[in-house]
Amino acid sequence: MSSAFAIDPVRRPTAPLAPERLAPAADPVVLPRPAVRPRVLAASLIIAGVGCVLATQLVLSIGTADGAFRLQALQDRSVELAREQVVRTEQLQTLAAPQHLAARAAALGMVPQDVPAYLTRTGRVLGAQSVAGASDTASTGDVPDALLTH
Repeated sequence: MSSAFAIDPVRRPTAPLAPERLAPAADPVVLPRPAVRPRVLAASLIIAGVGCVLATQLVLSIGTADGAFRLQALQDRSVELAREQVVRTEQLQTLAAPQHLAARAAALGMVPQDVPAYLTRTGRVLGAQSVAGASDTASTGDVPDALLTH
């Protein structure tokens, strides 16, 4: 029933193919080779990029560390100045105490007056016009101050 030479209605028989012969070329074509192979060039670029990133990170780390040291030095200076301000404030309070002011005034020859008198802008005196005496009544009512004892 079947035959090796049977014709398939779907496929058409074709003639056997003859090998094509190419005409011989006069000169072989020589393609120029790149000076550096692409793999070596790409690897070199990647290594250079990684090196640049590492160098940048190193520079930034050094800058950050330097900033941290400066910040610490400034904070130490701030604490030192705050302590000095407390000392100066205590000294000012000591010098501004009424007992200290009265003692300094007495050392300058000033005497307290019991009845106050005031001067106006025109030069008129308001109050009793009397000369203060050299009595020692100012120190009788003094309350000792803990800041004055140093």
